[in-house]
Amino acid sequence: MKNAILSKFLNFSYGSWVGLVIGLLTTMIVTRILPVEAFGMASMYILFIQVGMIITIFGTDQAFVRFFYEETEDKRGMLLYNVLRFPFLNSIIVIIIVLIFYRPISLFLFGFESIFLGLLLVFGIVMQILLRYSQLVIRMQQRANLFSILQIIQKFLILIFTILFFYFYKESFIILVYSELVSLIIIVIISIVLSQKYWNISNIKNNSMKHTQKDILKYSIPFMFTILITWLFEAFDKIALRQWSNFEELGLYTAAMKLVSLVLVLKGTFSTFWTPVAFEKFENDPGNLDFFRNISVAVSFAMFFVAIISIAGKDLIIILLGSEYKEAALIMPFLVFMPVLYTISETTVIGINFYKKINWHILIALICCIFNIFGNWLLVPAYGAVGASIATALSFVIFFSIRTHISLKYFKIKYPLKRIYSMIIVISLYASVSITLENIWTNFFYGVIAMTVLILLFYKDLVDFYKIRK
Repeated sequence: MKNAILSKFLNFSYGSWVGLVIGLLTTMIVTRILPVEAFGMASMYILFIQVGMIITIFGTDQAFVRFFYEETEDKRGMLLYNVLRFPFLNSIIVIIIVLIFYRPISLFLFGFESIFLGLLLVFGIVMQILLRYSQLVIRMQQRANLFSILQIIQKFLILIFTILFFYFYKESFIILVYSELVSLIIIVIISIVLSQKYWNISNIKNNSMKHTQKDILKYSIPFMFTILITWLFEAFDKIALRQWSNFEELGLYTAAMKLVSLVLVLKGTFSTFWTPVAFEKFENDPGNLDFFRNISVAVSFAMFFVAIISIAGKDLIIILLGSEYKEAALIMPFLVFMPVLYTISETTVIGINFYKKINWHILIALICCIFNIFGNWLLVPAYGAVGASIATALSFVIFFSIRTHISLKYFKIKYPLKRIYSMIIVISLYASVSITLENIWTNFFYGVIAMTVLILLFYKDLVDFYKIRK
């Protein structure tokens, strides 16, 4: 079992690691050929695409994940098309709204009016929807190697098209938009072709499925509000910078996010791997609490470990981005809290998900969103991108805490919470010191101290974990 899970995780993850290297190479190129403001404008495009996709999907992707293993193999293609009916209808509405109000939308996002950018926005939303479901089909089949290979191909295509479009459009943020869209189209086509059994048009028929469209909608609606609020919670830092600061600060903030790419890769990889594994394990062996606790221990240690490494090496990575982005190093330390605490909470929130108490997600997201909005309103006008990073970090501490303690009401597992909260305090102190340090070696020294504390705190858990899995 140990080797099977580890092998599956590695197969799901190597695409992210190779993609990280390619992504860093792309970032090195982009930060040298584009001004900081272009980074900020491109991030607003991606932000809008994300919210458009969330509204259009309407939470039905979560229903697809939850019901996938409850349907027999021959009915899962029908489940896919049943789920897709809602995004298809919603996308028509979203497209009409964007095209009618393209002037104020493009003015807020990019600082000027453009019907062409309005068209790119709606096209991007549609392609992101198709990507979301084509990836889910591959994930839920647990075709880890294919998932990783497609990630690598997508990152490579973005790199190639970024260089290619630069020769035509020079220092314009549009090259980032074009490279993203073209690579997206290619990956969607490949993904659908390689999973054509599920995408076969004959699956549109709805014969004797276990879950009806009413079941799908009933399960999805709470997730729709939850995901939308969660998106606002996670994305308000960028909105705040656009509203109360400028594109330069937004660009620096976006560049700083690149510095936590190592932690973000772990977040994305683990979430991709964990969702199908956790549901499958619960369906087959719901009483195995040690399995879920041990996963939480390992993930907590790994995420804190990588967070410390990222903060300790922030000044070295700036060398890769170029001197224009030096200020991004001051923004980066507190940004590690978002991927770290989100990922750890994925192992501690399972009680809510397993027992379908999904209405809790709405309340959790709403509380954290309100706190994040207030924090950004308070800190961004005075401290810019640094203020946004601090507000986001504090919000995710609350996010992790509420998620975990509500989950424990339904699925009582002895998580290493004292150790986790201790490390949150340690990394908070390290991040606070790091944003004031200019000397690389002093910053590294404090990182060694933080790493020592981490190892001492988790030593017993890790030894026990090793003995159990041996």
